[in-house]
Amino acid sequence: MPKVMSYKAGSIIFFAGDKDDRIFILHNGKVELSAVDIVSELEIKEQVKQGDFFGVKNALIKEQRTDTARAVTDCQVIALTPQEFEKSFSANREVMLKMLTSFNRSLRSLHYSTETLLKKRDTAATREDGMFAIAKAYFNSERYFSAVYQCEKLLRDIHELANKDAITELLGEARVKASSQAEMELKSHSSASSSDDESKTIKQFSLPVFDRFTKKYSDGDVIISEFTKSKSFYFVKSGEVAVEKLINGNMKRYGIVKPGEIFGEMELLEESTRQATVVARGSVSCLKFNKDNFNSVVVNNPIIAMNMLRLVCKRIFEQRRDLKILCIKDWSVRIADVFLKYVEVQKPVGADEEDQKRTISCTIDDISQDANLCLNDTRDELNKYVSRNKIAIYDDRIVIKNIMDMKRTVDSYYANKEEEKKGQKK
Repeated sequence: MPKVMSYKAGSIIFFAGDKDDRIFILHNGKVELSAVDIVSELEIKEQVKQGDFFGVKNALIKEQRTDTARAVTDCQVIALTPQEFEKSFSANREVMLKMLTSFNRSLRSLHYSTETLLKKRDTAATREDGMFAIAKAYFNSERYFSAVYQCEKLLRDIHELANKDAITELLGEARVKASSQAEMELKSHSSASSSDDESKTIKQFSLPVFDRFTKKYSDGDVIISEFTKSKSFYFVKSGEVAVEKLINGNMKRYGIVKPGEIFGEMELLEESTRQATVVARGSVSCLKFNKDNFNSVVVNNPIIAMNMLRLVCKRIFEQRRDLKILCIKDWSVRIADVFLKYVEVQKPVGADEEDQKRTISCTIDDISQDANLCLNDTRDELNKYVSRNKIAIYDDRIVIKNIMDMKRTVDSYYANKEEEKKGQKK
């Protein structure tokens, strides 16, 4: 049952780093949230308004708090468990829509910080320029199927093209390369397991009434292209899709969307152009809904609305995690933290406290993407770990001999940074 809790001015309601699942509503008084910006490392503060929720993001996905909540004046708050929150508010369309919109803004802000950190310069003058730049990025990275799909989409969707000859020429070259590539054995992508909440959503969307919304895609198909107008959102029934952005002429992966998850909804909520490209990884089956379906399919369905809210919270947490990795200047430490992230996400089976060996499913290209290093630099850094017998590299996996070595490497890096800060203050 929700509890009314009283706090004196100056009291801490929760600290950054705490792990609890309480969700709060400010009943009266003033509360301030404070957090350290990942990039600037400066403290940022936010005032909670009376009647507003706080502590939602981390509580819903059971992760550590990323901010500290302090009572500015004597105040009263209402504390709820996630189950109580879901029971009381998941059917409240206004609350769900307000939270989804607010959390999407937080996610977009993190994307902007990431792009700024990576010195993104791909501000396309026109929709055609942006889409053509993506096609060239796919071609240059030998992802020829995606290049073909993107060129065909350009020629199909935009009738008057300034670069039609160049696009047609690239399409021809990409088709030849894709044909040769098709003769090679394609890497298979196994479907990831779904959480209980996602499984419930998949079960709902498996009803015959949704069959007419089903779209199937092959490996490399571009489902959504950055720079285009947003008209639809998608639900993944099977397979996986990669979310990517054009950064300095290359495609940077921002995340993987798995079965039971939704993508393409952010731009619909904000009525903006697409901010990312979404590509099929292997065979994918999706449900494609238009903007008119959004309220009836998502907001007015409590189970799906809660699942989507958790998904956005999860994306915020993952984007913060990725941004923190990118802020590590030492490449070796950055890769060590990428290893830690993979272990957190994949939770390798059979790993116990005594045996610190971990096997993670990934390739050198995956490490390169997540560490934002070119392939040659990534190989050099990984080979240093191999030479010290810290890891073993295989085609589809990397064996970490002792995961605690990686944790000590990262912890030592941050400890040294703290010492440097203290020295500067003196």
